[in-house]
Amino acid sequence: MTSNGRMSRLTVIVCLVSGLLAASASRASASCRVTNETGYAFTVSSGNVSNQRVSAHATTTIAAGKVQGKSGEGKTISGTCKDGSDLVIQEKNGVPLLLPKKPVKKSLKK
Repeated sequence: MTSNGRMSRLTVIVCLVSGLLAASASRASASCRVTNETGYAFTVSSGNVSNQRVSAHATTTIAAGKVQGKSGEGKTISGTCKDGSDLVIQEKNGVPLLLPKKPVKKSLKK
C-alpha cells in the first residue's frame, strides 16, 4: 500500500471522529440544569430521554423538553425546561414543585 492510501484512510478516520464528536456535543448542549433541594430522589423523563436520575440534595442536567418525574415515595413533579434553563425542585407544604431557579443577585459593595 502506498503512503498516499494510508494518508487517505487517516483523513477519512479523522473526519469521521470529528463528525461524531460534533454531533454528540450538539446533543449534549440541549439540556437544562436541575437542582433538587428536597430529600427525595426522582426518576425523570424529559424531551425524548427517560429514566434520568435527579438525586436528593444534588444538581444535575436533564434533556430539555416536557419534564415528568416520580420519586420512590410516590411524589411527582412536572413542568417544562427550555434549553439552557435552570430549574429547582423545592418542597412546599409536603408537595415537591419544579420551579424556575431565581438568579442570584450580586450585592454591590462600596
